[in-house]
Amino acid sequence: MAQLVRLVDASTGEPLGVEVRDAEGEARALLPWRFWFAGPGGSDGWAALVAALGVPSSDEKYRRSGPAQPWWQGHALAGDARRMSAMEGKAARKQVGWYGSVVGANEAMILPVFSALLLVGLLSEEAPMFAAGVLSALTILLSLGPATAGALISRVSYDRTPAAA
Repeated sequence: MAQLVRLVDASTGEPLGVEVRDAEGEARALLPWRFWFAGPGGSDGWAALVAALGVPSSDEKYRRSGPAQPWWQGHALAGDARRMSAMEGKAARKQVGWYGSVVGANEAMILPVFSALLLVGLLSEEAPMFAAGVLSALTILLSLGPATAGALISRVSYDRTPAAA
């Protein structure tokens, strides 16, 4: 990384994004200004980034490809800008989900479903069957509890609107 370039709208002068460039002047990363440096502490964040990296920074005028499209449409690193932008709650949950097996999102349900078959043991008077029922109930609680809590927490934290964040 050799330079930070703040892209500003040619007509309004508002910052649009930041390009991280290498020694040859090629853009290597693109950060959308709105999601990284806008808001109350945005200018302090920009100054801290420039100071921490210790590379020169400059402003460059950027012409949007169209008023209705995102400003990065047509930029060589448009994919970076899309990935570095805020995402919908469902997409965020999918990215940070702890499950990653072939079963996917229903992985947390497999163990409790099969453990439920042994819950009948709780009604038995025989010690081994009763123990199997107790262990089955514990398995269900200990596997569904964290999965349920994680799902609820992610819904609350990732599904907030930008105004509520």
